[in-house]
Amino acid sequence: MKLKSTYQIFLLVITLVFASCSSDDNGGGTEETADVADFIETYAEIVSANYSDSYNTAVDMQTAIDAFLADPNETTFVAAQDAWLYARDFYGQTEAFREANGPIDNEDLLGTEGRINAWPLDEGYIDYVYDSTTHTLVNNGLIGDDSFELTEANIIGANEGDDIPENISTGWHAIEFLLWGQDYNINTTNFQTDYSVSGERAYTDYTTADFADRRATYLKIVTDLLVNDLSDLNTTWASGGSYRTTFLALDEDTALTNILNGIGFISNGEVAQERIYPAIDEGQENEHSCFSDNTNQDMWANVNGINNVIVGSYTTESGTTVSGTSLIDLVSGDTASNLEADANDTLDKLDTLLGLGKNFDEIISEETLESGGPAGDLASALITQSTAISEAATALGVSITIQ
Repeated sequence: MKLKSTYQIFLLVITLVFASCSSDDNGGGTEETADVADFIETYAEIVSANYSDSYNTAVDMQTAIDAFLADPNETTFVAAQDAWLYARDFYGQTEAFREANGPIDNEDLLGTEGRINAWPLDEGYIDYVYDSTTHTLVNNGLIGDDSFELTEANIIGANEGDDIPENISTGWHAIEFLLWGQDYNINTTNFQTDYSVSGERAYTDYTTADFADRRATYLKIVTDLLVNDLSDLNTTWASGGSYRTTFLALDEDTALTNILNGIGFISNGEVAQERIYPAIDEGQENEHSCFSDNTNQDMWANVNGINNVIVGSYTTESGTTVSGTSLIDLVSGDTASNLEADANDTLDKLDTLLGLGKNFDEIISEETLESGGPAGDLASALITQSTAISEAATALGVSITIQ
């Protein structure tokens, strides 16, 4: 199981314990059992706390990367990788706030999601890649193109260059690739399949390898850009922040629609339909964090991010709890019971996948869409959960679109 700290173990346990909810013996019903305004305020507090953690842990990652670039060696390189892994746990939970007409997606606000977390990423667009046929390194990408000036503006401009979605030049996964390199899924000594090995980029890529200086410059630029983008999200959602103020001034139906559309979309359209099923069907190239083999932990973060809103509770990086009115509190009868049961089932399916002790790429290599398996079971649970979220929206008198 890729729970990499006592914090994550603690949080996984915490999220299995749901806040108590009121129910009515008549079942169903449209009358909420808690105050909508309190739920909206709880959501805003959770969003703010989560973005604060994401920003602060990304700053720690930036510090570790700066230390590595100042003194490239095996120890500082591993420290930079570890800092990336830790920070991902907090950003991954914030994905529950996407597709909620908020600053992460809304181009009229910040609209920076595409350069923060876009994927899948064509590795050869950024740096060298391995040719498994010739067993040679080919294609030096933007880093190897001396005519491409490495500036923040140019690298941002290159993101999704030529209108090709896989031409990703910025964000979490660009940094991940620059820290791990490709995950070949082979033992490069005997060229046999080996799913236990992640990307094995050497720190010497930043010292003696071709384009080492340009590679270091590129890593510095995209890391600083990510931290700046997360700073903007943190600031605008902080108490008194510009979007926090706008959000709390929305009429309740609009705010509810935005919140529930976000968690419904992430549960179904993003995690189940875009991150799990295509990976099962098409393989590792559609695995979310394929370079570091951190995809299981991505699943953990995404699932728990959705659950934080459902149960109205978020445990911060420091171990404190931000909690209040939950979505379960807000609805009644069968709607509340079904939502709680489906959310619990999603957590159970996640726990099963993590408990296998295998990397995600190995897990999906052993199942197909037709045969099913632990990854497919998690996707199915997420889809069912999204239906329960939609039913909760209906019970509250609003309509959402489950993509």
